[in-house]
Amino acid sequence: MPVYISLVKFTEHGITTLKQQGIARSESVQRNIESLGGRLLDAYYCLGEYDVVAVLEFPNNRAAMKAAVLNSSLGHIKITTMPAVSRAEWRELLREVWSSKPKRK
Repeated sequence: MPVYISLVKFTEHGITTLKQQGIARSESVQRNIESLGGRLLDAYYCLGEYDVVAVLEFPNNRAAMKAAVLNSSLGHIKITTMPAVSRAEWRELLREVWSSKPKRK
């Protein structure tokens, strides 16, 4: 399944309600992902510009976009999601690009 990276920031509401709702919301986010055929591979909580970096699998871009909209609508996070490829896939892609030489006219 395609891999996606989500960069997550807590909203002000998300920060102020973290103590009371943080764990339950985290579980809701995971259920939303799974309801769309996705899988949360891992999540890292960070210092800096983003509060969470999540590594996910989804069947396609539509499912990834739906999950981002659904989870953002909970009001406690803002999400930026992007497709990603593994290092092995990247190497294969580069080999394909450099092995196919453009034809000159």
